[in-house]
This record gives sequence, C-alpha cells and structure tokens, in this order.
Amino acid sequence: MRNTMLILLIISAMVVASCEAKKKDAAKTGEEKIPEKYRKAEAFKIADKKGCLACHDVEKRRVGPSFVDIAKRYSQKGGALEELTVSIIKGSMGKWGSIPMTPQPVTEEEARKISEWILKLK
Repeated sequence: MRNTMLILLIISAMVVASCEAKKKDAAKTGEEKIPEKYRKAEAFKIADKKGCLACHDVEKRRVGPSFVDIAKRYSQKGGALEELTVSIIKGSMGKWGSIPMTPQPVTEEEARKISEWILKLK
C-alpha cells in the first residue's frame, strides 16, 4: 500500500511538472491558438487562469482529454455535472488512461462553472 501511494505521488508530480512546462512553452511560442468562440466564455477564462489548459485543450487531446471529448462522453450521462465537478476538485485516475489528474486549485463554484461549460461543448 505504501509503495502504491509513493508511485502515485511520483506520477502525479511528473504530470504536474509536464503540464507546467507545456504551459510555459505554449506561452513563449504562441502555439496555442484557441478559437475566439471559446475564449469568450467565463468558464474558459477560469480554466485558463487556473491552469487547466496546461493539460487540456478545447478540441485536441493533450496530456488529458480535450474538453469536447469529455463533453461527448459525459453529456448524456446522468450525474455528469456532479461527477465532473468532483473530478476537478479531487482529481481522478483511470478514466482516460493511466495518467492521473491531480486535484485542482479551484473552488467548488469554479469547478461547477467549468463542468457546466464543458458539458455544453459539441
């Protein structure tokens, strides 16, 4: 059990470091071109400010799934809003592969706004 927790902690640290490096690289090169239709949304601005875009893109897979792919999987699922909100706040593992999503530094209200916006994407 102790070894498993240590391995999960190491993997989580590597994911965070990778996401932060990608975020800095994208900011330097201007490679991240997000369509204006997404940038206008309050939830997008929260996601951008809180670092979600370091691992997620709106339309393309990065370290984590795209927001559009998340919407496709969850939009018709009962309890999706709550499940996504909790995943953002507490983190999750095994839903989109072996790379875990660490708990995010957002309030419950921010996580809910981001989740509502994601579920509306198509």
